[in-house]
Amino acid sequence: MLDPFRHASYSAGMPVGASVAFALLRVPRGQPRPSDDQFRSALRQDRERLHYVDVRTSGEVEVAGPYPIIVDGAELDEYVAWER
Repeated sequence: MLDPFRHASYSAGMPVGASVAFALLRVPRGQPRPSDDQFRSALRQDRERLHYVDVRTSGEVEVAGPYPIIVDGAELDEYVAWER
């Protein structure tokens, strides 16, 4: 079993090829998919929150979804976007 308090069992580094930014976008169930510009904007905001040096740099955007979810009784479609 890994001990989270032992430094040897925990690596804070990101693996090669890991996403730079990650975003969740939610729209009311059945509404159109967010636009590519909306996905890029959400990813840019994530880079800003993470204090990346060049927040304008954007790689290839991958999108998964929609995933139907319910939040506080609201039926939504959730999309996951990340950069490669």
